[in-house]
Amino acid sequence: MTSMTVHREDDFATTVLRHGDRAVVYVSGDVDLSTEDHLRQALLSLIGEQRVRQVVVDLREIGFFGSDGLRVLAQAQLASELEGVTLTLAAVPPNVLRIMEITGMAGSFRIRKLAPT
Repeated sequence: MTSMTVHREDDFATTVLRHGDRAVVYVSGDVDLSTEDHLRQALLSLIGEQRVRQVVVDLREIGFFGSDGLRVLAQAQLASELEGVTLTLAAVPPNVLRIMEITGMAGSFRIRKLAPT
């Protein structure tokens, strides 16, 4: 069974596609102080559900990404470890990966980088 949930606010959106025990969260727009709660809610609600074993966060459409976004991803990573859920960041753009590397957080996540175009 496949389901889709969309949350849209100004220049930010999350689209969640679920298929069985796997969910993909597509994030687009700026992740900042005004949108971090929406991303947090999307991720933590999925991770807290027992039927979801894998969550993939697709970041290819991210614009601005700073400490607020990194904090949400760190919280999601911790929650996923506690719940036995595999969290993977996919299509991570260079600007987001750079922030993770500068802060020493890159090694904390399972990351699939954005393929070169």
